[in-house]
Amino acid sequence: MKSLSPYESAKRELVMTIIYMAVITFQAIYVAPKSLTAAIVIFIVFQSMGVLMLRHYIRKIKELKEDQST
Repeated sequence: MKSLSPYESAKRELVMTIIYMAVITFQAIYVAPKSLTAAIVIFIVFQSMGVLMLRHYIRKIKELKEDQST
């Protein structure tokens, strides 16, 4: 198995973060009919972590893209 470049690895992590956020959203929707409070807590806590991860990987991709172009 060939190793990925740091740029390709960061792009893959970004896609995985988006998928993670989608799964958490569906989980919160599934939990909502049983306990609205739990669904809101799940959504807010895990989505805020997802947003932080997205910001990190977007920043990392921009830096790596600039390094590749120079």
